[in-house]
Amino acid sequence: MISHFIAYIFLIINMALWGGALVVARSVYEMAPPMALTFWRWVVAVLVLLPFVARSLRRELPLKSEAKQSIYWICITMAIGTSLSLVAVNYTTAINATVINATQPAVTAVAALFLLREKLTKLQTLGIFSAFFGILIMASQASINRLLQMDINIGDIVMLGAVISWSLYAVELHRASYLPSYGVLLFLTACTGVVIGLPLYLIEENFFRSMKINWETITGVLYLSIGSTVIAVSLWNLSIRAIGANRASIFLNLIPVFGAIFAIKFLEEKLYIYHIIGGSLIIAGILFALQNFGRVVSSRES
Repeated sequence: MISHFIAYIFLIINMALWGGALVVARSVYEMAPPMALTFWRWVVAVLVLLPFVARSLRRELPLKSEAKQSIYWICITMAIGTSLSLVAVNYTTAINATVINATQPAVTAVAALFLLREKLTKLQTLGIFSAFFGILIMASQASINRLLQMDINIGDIVMLGAVISWSLYAVELHRASYLPSYGVLLFLTACTGVVIGLPLYLIEENFFRSMKINWETITGVLYLSIGSTVIAVSLWNLSIRAIGANRASIFLNLIPVFGAIFAIKFLEEKLYIYHIIGGSLIIAGILFALQNFGRVVSSRES
């Protein structure tokens, strides 16, 4: 078991890796269309994980019949959420995407309300409204005219769809009666991503645009597959075992911070007042929504 201090260091690195994922995807979106990026991300993840989980696969598969439905749902929702997030950065900024990504605790609270019959406290309800109001401010750029005319960035809406998918994943992960080990589950998720992504990738390749093969796109795929998937999830799991899910979940608030810093530094994106207002409301909403939802929220594997 690692020490608490090492766990905190791992979590900071973990959040930086997750915070950089959408920035990397945004940086290569003109050269790497979303389905190509997500397909090759999962392919590389499968190849990297296979040597480490081969023995566990023989021991843990075939799955117990009662667990199959939950595991299918877990893998599908994660794969869909990842695909939507990479589509989103084709239409919105990395700053917007990472801040909206931070609303997952509030969205998970809503999902848990409907799927787990978890009751919401007044603070949690306030937090949910605060987080969604923050998204609305960002998507409309704090303009009432744009809001009334429904002139809202479609990329922000797609990113919210990704967050909803990840929240459904988190809730299902929480209520599943049986799960394989983390490594096997991540491997199965990556395999699902390959299966779902292949037909979409082929359609995109033949009817829309192709992925350019160069050092930038190769580096982007490697970062998304190894950095923000294999390494980040491993650090996340080690940290949760050391300090617990509730403490670890607080560090999720660092994702939009790192995302904004990286986007400003490497993509030269600008931070506007509506980002600050919307982000503040979202962070306030997260802190309220985290009440009693630490275990559910902390199930996220990105």
